Amino acid sequence: MKRLMAFVLSLSFVLALAGCNRKSVPDRPITAYIRDSVTTVDIKHHISGKSAQWSAEGEEVEALRDWASKLEYELFEFEEGQSPGDSDGGEVYDFVLTEGGYPGFSYVVNGTEDCYLLIEGYWFSVKNPSAPPVMEPHEEQ
Repeated sequence: MKRLMAFVLSLSFVLALAGCNRKSVPDRPITAYIRDSVTTVDIKHHISGKSAQWSAEGEEVEALRDWASKLEYELFEFEEGQSPGDSDGGEVYDFVLTEGGYPGFSYVVNGTEDCYLLIEGYWFSVKNPSAPPVMEPHEEQ
């Protein structure tokens, strides 16, 4: 009986340690969400080793809010050390929100039907991928 009890305690300890390696569930829902109070979204666009940075305001923020609210996605767990990124011509949009209580999210495009969201450290596979409604400003010549 003592051996059985020691085994159960040991197993409980191992399972508890294994649980420590998993991310804790956040207090709030994880969502690609742009609140109504957000007036500016800072955007970083990375594609094929090149980057551009600008801010969206007014109607551009409204279009982003509408686009983000219509995205459908589900949690996707990659094997350790594996995740989508800017490879093979893929691209990444980082949407940084300094207002509204959410830090923002990233949208990774690896192909027209192969898109992901990165929200607060969690990866999501997008079920209805679409291009973000943003236009990168061109440099004046």
